[in-house]
Amino acid sequence: MENNKLVVKDNALIDASFNLSLIEQRLLLLAIVQAREIEELTSSTAIEIKASQYATQFNIHEKEAYNALKAACDLLFERRFSYIDRYKGNQLIKKVRWVSEIGYLEKKGIVLLNLSDTVISLISRLEQQFTKYHLDQVSAFKSKYSIRLYELIIKWLNNGITQKYEITDLRSKLGLENTEYKTMSLFKVNVLDKAVSEINNKADLKVTYEQFKEGRSITHVQFKMKPKKLQEERLKNKTIVLTAKQLDMFSDKLSKLPSFQSHFMADVGEDMVSYKKRISEKLEDDFYIQQWKDYLDETGFKF
Repeated sequence: MENNKLVVKDNALIDASFNLSLIEQRLLLLAIVQAREIEELTSSTAIEIKASQYATQFNIHEKEAYNALKAACDLLFERRFSYIDRYKGNQLIKKVRWVSEIGYLEKKGIVLLNLSDTVISLISRLEQQFTKYHLDQVSAFKSKYSIRLYELIIKWLNNGITQKYEITDLRSKLGLENTEYKTMSLFKVNVLDKAVSEINNKADLKVTYEQFKEGRSITHVQFKMKPKKLQEERLKNKTIVLTAKQLDMFSDKLSKLPSFQSHFMADVGEDMVSYKKRISEKLEDDFYIQQWKDYLDETGFKF
């Protein structure tokens, strides 16, 4: 059964913009996993999700799962998402419902939902470009943003680096309203940093991100990722270890390098001593030495 817990989505659905609660995302993920096992899946097919199943998958009490699923039913029927499709050679922005029908069996703790025709096509059209991952990788997440960010990142796993996401577009994909965390500092602290930290701590990836500026404003973010097993193997067999003198020298040089300052930014109000110390601590890890290779090259570092 473990091998059947694959979440598979067309990349158009991965890149869609929507705002769903953590409970709603979890419910849909269970439905998508289960839908893969149904041979003749249509919008008339009711998919059964039990509270006991939800509780086991996401490690919560069954009573809590009952209440969560009931609340999700009240909202999910009205939820929509937008994604980019094609029509006669032109780009078409579609707005679609997730489900065509949804209901809750009160005394049984069971949700019955029918995925919409469009959603079915976006989890079944596997001759197109698609992304897949194991449901267990996101089951421990407590933030709705962590699930969405994981999906956006895992799509690029074979590249090791994502596209550069324009901040407004990234906010939309993560499901933020215009009124939520409006400043970049609030967005980073409450959304990006928390999601990246949760992915690093609970999933199978090691993720970092780089910020890009136009003028004084951060306009784009790009994520880099590495499977943890490979990362752990690298750490066991470090190819580069800096001496204390080298750490002091190259953290100082990087702290003064404009291109690096835009990549690994100082915190608001942070002085140079603290900034340099944070760089030095990162350079103790071979992972960051490799990640920052281009910047270290500029400082005269010889690999």
